[in-house]
Amino acid sequence: MDKSIFTALNSMQILKNNQSVLAQNLSNTNSVGFKKDIHANFGSLYMDRQKGIDPRVFALSDVGSFDSSQGPMNPTDRKLDLAIDGTGYFIVKPEQGPLALSRRGDLKVGPDGLLRDNTGAQIYSVDLEPIEVPPFKDITFSADGIITIEPLNAEPGQQVVVGQIATTQGGENVKLIKSLDGYIRTEEGGIPEPDQVSTLVSGFLEGSNVKSVDELVASIEQSRAFEVNVKFIKTAKELDEATASLMRMPN
Repeated sequence: MDKSIFTALNSMQILKNNQSVLAQNLSNTNSVGFKKDIHANFGSLYMDRQKGIDPRVFALSDVGSFDSSQGPMNPTDRKLDLAIDGTGYFIVKPEQGPLALSRRGDLKVGPDGLLRDNTGAQIYSVDLEPIEVPPFKDITFSADGIITIEPLNAEPGQQVVVGQIATTQGGENVKLIKSLDGYIRTEEGGIPEPDQVSTLVSGFLEGSNVKSVDELVASIEQSRAFEVNVKFIKTAKELDEATASLMRMPN
């Protein structure tokens, strides 16, 4: 009986964590470039009795998983707004923590002259260095991330290349996960090398790939599953007490 209760308690803990994941997804429905966190899947792990281990069955979870599918491409007509069309990631340096990957393309030039996204993360170049953007009249971005400006005090038509935005597809056999800070990195906590394969589109922002209706339905299903486990534990306890009572009866 204790094995069944153990399984139910483990399931309830994962269901509780799943509700937190679903709430996180819902709160980021309107976040630029947000990738939906994937809640735990339930599976069964059977330990090998032949190795002298008492078999148990319990729920399994995959920490850090996310849905990498593309969100909607929303036009903004703002030149500093960039979206990645298809697969790939920007390489960024968050205000806290090591280098990371991001799909967020709402760019700005900070007071220090560095190119950043709207959270303050620095956008890195193909040389894995911050990109400094001098004052400009106009700015353009090529599909492969080359940044060209018309300097503020330059002659009309004069253009200067100030850098190239680093992008990466991630590479083969590289598993990407979400770190605790919400940024994407490899399982080892690093980033893949830039490969400049991704296509950038100026004047667009990628929306969140979270579908509110799906998350709400999943939340209801998780709540029902939690209630089922609570009822199961209650029933198991009642059966255990009834069995103990029968065993105490005189012959």
